[in-house]
Amino acid sequence: MIDFEGYTQKAIQTELLRQVSNQIDRRQGSIIQTALGPVAWYLEGMYMLLAQVQENAYAGTAVGEFLDYISAERNITRKSATPVVRKGTFNVEIPQGALFKTINGAASVIFESGNLISSEKGEYVYEMSCTVPGTSGNAYAGNMLPITAIDSLTSAVLGELITPGADEEDDDSLRARFFESFDVASFGGNIAAYRNAILAIEGVGAVQVYPAWKGGGTVLCSILDSELTPAESGLVAQVQNTICPPESGRSSPSGNGYGMAPIGAAVTITTATNLTLNISASVQLAATVRTGVAAYQEQIEQKIQGYLSSVCRAWGDAIKGQKIEYVVAVYTSRIVAAILEIADIVNVTDVSINGESGDLILTETAELQQIPSLGEVTIHGD
Repeated sequence: MIDFEGYTQKAIQTELLRQVSNQIDRRQGSIIQTALGPVAWYLEGMYMLLAQVQENAYAGTAVGEFLDYISAERNITRKSATPVVRKGTFNVEIPQGALFKTINGAASVIFESGNLISSEKGEYVYEMSCTVPGTSGNAYAGNMLPITAIDSLTSAVLGELITPGADEEDDDSLRARFFESFDVASFGGNIAAYRNAILAIEGVGAVQVYPAWKGGGTVLCSILDSELTPAESGLVAQVQNTICPPESGRSSPSGNGYGMAPIGAAVTITTATNLTLNISASVQLAATVRTGVAAYQEQIEQKIQGYLSSVCRAWGDAIKGQKIEYVVAVYTSRIVAAILEIADIVNVTDVSINGESGDLILTETAELQQIPSLGEVTIHGD
């Protein structure tokens, strides 16, 4: 790639003045220097544009819509933002399309009622879709205020998640999917084909593929949502119906090719199970620090969470080879290294995970797929 960093206004103007005869006054404030200044300024802008064009011509450095154009050449498109769908419970029947507002201040969002899920003993449960795509509606659960007037309504409560909302896919995630498409050719229901198809579905953040898990013609795919946490039932059902839906009136996936899976493959979609990690450690502060370790509790938790997030991001990466195997491990040395990033901490010892010293290898099999989540962090001062 061409390095355009040296093409500044000053450098360009200096080079232009070198081309001027020595018999012409080239000193500061001279006519020729004043005339060449705007030209050099304009040319610097042109070189900046050329640098942007060059960077956006390659997948490794392209951003935004330019990365979209490059990815489209591999039939890979950026996943759009999707709205959260939750359960809403009401004391009366409500019309489809009724609007309700959450009660959480500046972060409030509007939900719209959908299909009736159940009704019994004066409680009516509906699908409630957030009108704003993204993760803004994922966190809140509780009372809602009606925007649409509904007779006899006295209770409106937003409940459990059905399908979590997801933000638009960022450049790093799209770029990773683009380059992964070159690793193994996607063809006829191989592992790469399942990975590419499932990761392209909005709301899916990672996937593990277990071929022939119950004999020939069976495939199990375990997914995480866009936040790299276990997927809610609605997202699991959505992926199931897209990849391999069941026959009408049945619950088990059909191998007759009604979805994206090839004929003869019965694909089961499931999700991971959370494994809560309670971590304890002894921390030594620098001699110049006068506060106790309690003052660093929040920073330490953030550092450990950052490390666990990196573990979650690699959850769907299989070990390279002919045997499909996923290894998800939490290493105490990496926990120590994460905590030591805090400047005032000089040593970390006695790290334990769920009461046990040493590294933790999570279970990743067709029967059980685990994903780590941070529980309590107990810090002791030396």
